[in-house]
Amino acid sequence: MELAKLDAPFHPKDIEWRVQQCGISNNKPWCMVLAYVTNRAIQQRLDEICGKENWQNDYDPAPDGGVMCSIKIKINGEWITKKDGAENTQIEAVKGGISGAMKRAGVQWGIGRYLYDLEEGFAKTSSEKVDGWNRTRTKDGVYIWWETPTLPDWALPVEYILSLFDEEAANCKSEDELKTVFAKYYKRCNALGIGDRLKSLSDRYKHRLESK
Repeated sequence: MELAKLDAPFHPKDIEWRVQQCGISNNKPWCMVLAYVTNRAIQQRLDEICGKENWQNDYDPAPDGGVMCSIKIKINGEWITKKDGAENTQIEAVKGGISGAMKRAGVQWGIGRYLYDLEEGFAKTSSEKVDGWNRTRTKDGVYIWWETPTLPDWALPVEYILSLFDEEAANCKSEDELKTVFAKYYKRCNALGIGDRLKSLSDRYKHRLESK
């Protein structure tokens, strides 16, 4: 069991963004958002790294209200527990408290802890509806639409970044197109220490084009 793998970044689809604060300033909307790992992704990570039979969780009332979650992992035959709590939320109070407590307990094991290194971000916003954007409402009842932020490369799995190149390279019709796509990703991948993997992947597409 390689517990260090619990710390690995998640695919963007496993990250949810929540509005921390929002408002209108100088007649312009603003929205500060934070990133969290979904509960489903936490459970899947524990299944993959620990095995379904080697972890469990349970919940208890928190001392000052809310919910405490304990995540237990069986290590060398002994159950090790780490726990944390969360307040009940205003919407779906108990369910929200359970979800929040599970996420915080996961952080105690390193799951999603890297997200705490993200700077509090201001999302791109609009006062008018934009297809594909999220909607929130200020304390004054004014609706704001905001775009889901893009995570920095260090907060993404390297396999995900390589898959983006793979998807674009597969549609290249010439070596010149492939070179353009390779140049687009090389600086990103080299900074993450996977420049050689990118080159190897690119060479495979180059050989396919040459064989046509």
